[in-house]
Amino acid sequence: MNLREKLSFLHLPPLWLVVVTLLAIALRSIPAWTNAAWGNDLGIYYGITSSMIKTQHLFVEYNGWGSSYQFFPVLYLIAAFLHIVTGLDLLWLLPKIAPIIGGLTIPIFYLIVLELLRDKKVALASSALLAIAPFHVYQTSHAAPLTAGHFFMLLSIYFFIRHLKNRRFVLPLILSTTLLIFSHHLTTYFYIISITAMFFVDILYREKIDRKVILTLTYIFLTSTLAFAYWALIAKPVFYNFMRGGIHLPPQYTVLLYYLILFGGFFALWIRKKHSKSILENKRSVLSFKLRLSIAFFILLGVESIFVFLLNVPKINAKIPINAFLYSIPIILLLSLSVAGFPFLKRTKGGRLIAGWSFAILTSLLYAMLFDTVLYPDRHLEYLIVPLCVPAALAIIESLREIEASFHLPHRTERHRRVAKIAFPALAVVLILSNAAVIYPAVETSNIADERISEPCINAIRWMEGNISIGSVVASDHRLSMLIWAAGFNITMGKTNLTWTAENWSGCYEEFKELNVSYILIDDIMRNEVVNVGVGESYYMSNESYEKFSKEPFELIYRNATLNNMGEEIHWAEVYAVNMSYIDQHISNQEK
Repeated sequence: MNLREKLSFLHLPPLWLVVVTLLAIALRSIPAWTNAAWGNDLGIYYGITSSMIKTQHLFVEYNGWGSSYQFFPVLYLIAAFLHIVTGLDLLWLLPKIAPIIGGLTIPIFYLIVLELLRDKKVALASSALLAIAPFHVYQTSHAAPLTAGHFFMLLSIYFFIRHLKNRRFVLPLILSTTLLIFSHHLTTYFYIISITAMFFVDILYREKIDRKVILTLTYIFLTSTLAFAYWALIAKPVFYNFMRGGIHLPPQYTVLLYYLILFGGFFALWIRKKHSKSILENKRSVLSFKLRLSIAFFILLGVESIFVFLLNVPKINAKIPINAFLYSIPIILLLSLSVAGFPFLKRTKGGRLIAGWSFAILTSLLYAMLFDTVLYPDRHLEYLIVPLCVPAALAIIESLREIEASFHLPHRTERHRRVAKIAFPALAVVLILSNAAVIYPAVETSNIADERISEPCINAIRWMEGNISIGSVVASDHRLSMLIWAAGFNITMGKTNLTWTAENWSGCYEEFKELNVSYILIDDIMRNEVVNVGVGESYYMSNESYEKFSKEPFELIYRNATLNNMGEEIHWAEVYAVNMSYIDQHISNQEK
């Protein structure tokens, strides 16, 4: 056996798929293993899971921030099961589980692309891009219902595609769809609009409407009906708040509108098929790949520049900092490759299904950007990047094939061949590595939120459990407030802002009085980085606004810190008591 034969295993897609999947899990696991805990909403999910274990109920009572979290229990059930089996601390375990679930979306995506395009190289390249795509990596690194939602969404899409060709996949499709609906409502929304668009595209390129089409229509109708029924009967905040806030219609009308689109679109396409049997013409793009790539890159760069220098990002209420803008350049390049590679999707029926999938989410994104809706534009990106990884992979593969073909042209010198052979593969590697490198810095430098939770914060909350009244109201940022709520204390529900910016106690007295604040928890992230109290609500502490806590009516009652080898503090947390009697007496003396 020669060396080439010995190393032939390196060309096996299954081996590289394992490598890519492990990379995906590793990238998504970085925050969980480099911090004591991770995630602005982690406390919500930890608290709900703890309640489920304690009460042995599937749906528990919830009085925390937001609504409907308790009605999507799949991630909580997985975490509770592993906690009971292993005996590991739930707060430690929960952030470690989710990145694995997020990383396991990669082999499913590989199967989807392979099924649609029948090209192992494109499937593997698409999976590699999704493994490092910052929008997807960052979101699926969180211990949140959306991570389980992403997994079951892709699993359902895979079975949906298989079901289009083979009815034997109907049972696993129904099972995965049910788990998706129980996992996350927003992901279910994106799934429904995606398969609806794919269904319409499938009809467009079929020669006739047959029994398989009717069965697929039936599945989509039943899936959407099950989701709507679950939201209306169980997850009522989704039906009456989320759906109403989506297009500002009563939820019943929203349901009817969707059915009108589904069945109206189906009958319109059926009528078209009766009058025209021809398949849509596959028109070649008039622009070259390089020109498409350049135009897309500079347009996307220009659009982002608007939110750097001129406008606030919708729903975020802040501009993009220069540092975050620079970190986003590799992400823009990835998106530009997707745009440039989009015409390649038209070559096959499977590619057109991916185009329909992308178009559905893009339409929703444009709607969210143009109208006041609960569908946040930034939340579309983690879903849109999934199908967009395919045209980006096609662009890379097609470019490599063109370079390989150019080796045989007579006017090519040996030097040109060597440069061409190295240059583009090197650029592809740089694209992957640069996107992997900016995943977390791109978000952290945005100064909108910092989701790290340090060991001193965990220690402070555990100290509070044994040393202050459980009925007390504790003020902190959203990230720590959710953990404080999970510990059983009352929180301010994001209603504090003057507390963090006022330079003396009189500037936030009314806030303390209204919310009945007894204690304050502050850590180094709140002091030095950002105080995020809710969506689009971020504040920044100055020296004066922090130093007021060292004076009356505040009293430092607990402090914890971690040190490096030099004895320098890395992270710290402080608990302050608020002496309301001192404040009331001071106000009373002033009134006299």
